[in-house]
Order: sequence, then structure tokens, then C-alpha cells
Amino acid sequence: MEKDQAPPLLYRLAPHDPAGHRYRITLTIPAPSPGGQRLSLPAWIPGSYLIRDFSRQIESLAAYSGTRRVAVDKTDN
Repeated sequence: MEKDQAPPLLYRLAPHDPAGHRYRITLTIPAPSPGGQRLSLPAWIPGSYLIRDFSRQIESLAAYSGTRRVAVDKTDN
């Protein structure tokens, strides 16, 4: 990794209810920006003309700084 390059994001996926196609996803940002983070999901996939709107499948969302819960703003949907 280059000196001015941020460390990679770390994702962990764990089955929550496989029969219901539900998973628990954890994203760790090793070097978060003190000003906050902006994350987004795509609305479509290459090769498809349909809008998929993946964000509507999110059932719950929480963010933590260490063990302290921090505010999350969902800007779409």
C-alpha cells in the first residue's frame, strides 16, 4: 500500500437467516475520516437496464465508532 493510500475497507458477511436470504454484513473502515463517511449502493448492474434499487433490501443499519453508536442518515428511499 502506498504512503498516501487509505487502507482497504473490510467486509464480513455472516448468515442470519439463509432460508430467508438474509445476511448480517459488517463493514469496517480502518482509517475513517473525522468529518464522516458517505457510502452508497448501486441502483443497477452492468448489462441490465432495470433499476434494482438494492438499498430497499436493507432492513436495519447502525454505525459505531469503537463501541459508541453514531448517527446514520439515509439519504435515499
